[in-house]
Amino acid sequence: MATAALTFTNLQDLSAEEAPLKDHEVEFFETKIRPVLIKHCYECHAADAKSIRGGLLLDTRAGTLQGGDSGPSIVPGKPEESMLLESLRFESYEMPPSGKLSDEIIQDFETWIKMGAPDPRKGESKVVSQQIDLEQGRQFWSFQPVKQSNPPQVTEQARKQSPIDAFIRSKQQALQPSELADRTTLVRRLYYDLTGLPPTPTQIDEYLNDTSEDATARLVDQLLGSPHFGERWGRYWLDVARFSQSTGGGRSLLYNSAWRYRNYVIDSFNEDKPFHQFIKEQIAGDLLDSDDFRERQDQLIATAFLLLGPTNYEQQDKEQLRMDVIDEQIQTIGRSFLGMTLGCARCHDHKFDPIPASDYYALAGILRSTKVLTPGNVSGWTKRPLPLPGQQEQARIEYEKALAQLTSEQKASQKELKQLKAELNTITLDDSSATLVGDWKQSTFYKDFIGKGYIHDQQQAKGKKLVKFTPRQLKSGRYDVQLAYNSAESRASRVPVTQDRNRSTDRVCQPAGATNGRHIRVPGQV
Repeated sequence: MATAALTFTNLQDLSAEEAPLKDHEVEFFETKIRPVLIKHCYECHAADAKSIRGGLLLDTRAGTLQGGDSGPSIVPGKPEESMLLESLRFESYEMPPSGKLSDEIIQDFETWIKMGAPDPRKGESKVVSQQIDLEQGRQFWSFQPVKQSNPPQVTEQARKQSPIDAFIRSKQQALQPSELADRTTLVRRLYYDLTGLPPTPTQIDEYLNDTSEDATARLVDQLLGSPHFGERWGRYWLDVARFSQSTGGGRSLLYNSAWRYRNYVIDSFNEDKPFHQFIKEQIAGDLLDSDDFRERQDQLIATAFLLLGPTNYEQQDKEQLRMDVIDEQIQTIGRSFLGMTLGCARCHDHKFDPIPASDYYALAGILRSTKVLTPGNVSGWTKRPLPLPGQQEQARIEYEKALAQLTSEQKASQKELKQLKAELNTITLDDSSATLVGDWKQSTFYKDFIGKGYIHDQQQAKGKKLVKFTPRQLKSGRYDVQLAYNSAESRASRVPVTQDRNRSTDRVCQPAGATNGRHIRVPGQV
């Protein structure tokens, strides 16, 4: 018998006067708040701390509400009146002393306090020893292999139309069943249940006027074949799969192709895809074999299930970000396919279910080998092209080869140009380093410019206007002088450009579409 020993804070039951916490409130506290308190606060503010600072205990709800020598640490529902939040923001006290926590963590505490500071921790800070018998836990019925069971005998055979009905009716024997619904009520229920939409008056009349014995069965088949069936029932799976079209977290980024996963789910329900296949495609679709490009498309799109979680891609600790993504994937797999929480085992053997931390990290090792993130100051997610039919796929492959070749040639040319510039005595002067005479206006309206922007003449301003460029550190010799400008319809058509050395002047036509283009060459000698 394998037994794991752990130490936990004793949690007493909720008192009758207190409303029970909602599941999402407990989950928020356990995943966002408690781990931070344990890591950054308990060392100085818990009952077993060597020295309790400021009389403040943060290891129970009562202690957190009561506060310490300076008064209550939080006021539920009022973040701006909560000293704990002030301290985390470094506005009064500066906590933790080791350094200010991330903006994301501070925002989590503000959200928690706005929620009313839900906290399942009860009672005194009492350390107890708890034994977890993993083998005994695995004897629970939900961890046993599925086996064939004979349907129970029921008294009302008229209501037993399938073996499933027998199992249901056996548990309802002590209840008084409702009367059978009339046909008008039934047709409305069928439409609502299977498509989410009410029937039209015409559809109701069609069903009521159909007196054949299989009228109901044919209507059910018709509604199951409707595309609205997948929309109606697929939305429940999208909720389970935490479907969203943006990332949430810090900077909210758009999942531009999330609609493909939504359509995959809807189509899977409409096609009556086997559930075991539905599971495999979402967890490991990229590793499965396929018969054609459409099946391969579905398999790749299905793996978005692992990606769509709320992720703060701005997180700068990239290893922490990587493990947080893995943890979110494990928790989603546990809730979606196992109907149980797995995230607790990230820190210790599960307190209630036979899931040791070793199992958690065995699963984490598999998901860690999955390439989900792309590097960057703001990280991104891996994107893969979807396969196309034969000729189109071959055309894309050839295009990508040609693009790769051109990119390689471009890099080589840029390298040669950089080396050539280093060997030549070349200098570039922007208008920011020119001497200006008269009134000129700074602008960035037209995007093709060098530096921070460009200048143009203010037409209403009168008087002489001149832009003079004076190059420095040029060796004697003959130079190719190039002038770049932003062309536009409002530009002058005869702009004088003078080379001081030989006093030669050219006239430049600057309106958009001018034949002399956007660059001119003025031969000059220094």
